Amino acid sequence: MLAKKHPEMKKPIYYARKMSLIDKWRDYLFHKNLAKVDERMLKLQWQEDAYAEGRTEEKHVIARNLLSESLSHELIQRTTGLSLEEITKL
Repeated sequence: MLAKKHPEMKKPIYYARKMSLIDKWRDYLFHKNLAKVDERMLKLQWQEDAYAEGRTEEKHVIARNLLSESLSHELIQRTTGLSLEEITKL
C-alpha cells in the first residue's frame, strides 16, 4: 500500500522485508539513538543562540551607556563590535 502510494519507497520496503530480526533491531536502535543525538544537538544550538543573544544585548547596553557619555560612533563601534547602523538605531 505504501509502495503504491510512494513508488520511491519500493526499494527501502523491499530491503526492510529482507532484513533479519536482529538487523531490524539494530536499525531500530540506530535510529532511536540518532533521534537522541539530534535532540541533544538542537538543545545545544538553542543554548548557543540564547548565549549569543544575551551577548548582543550586553553590547547594546554598553553602547547605550557610551552614547550617553557622548562618545563617537566610531569609538563605540571599535569598543563593542557593533555595526554603525546598530549604534545609530540605539
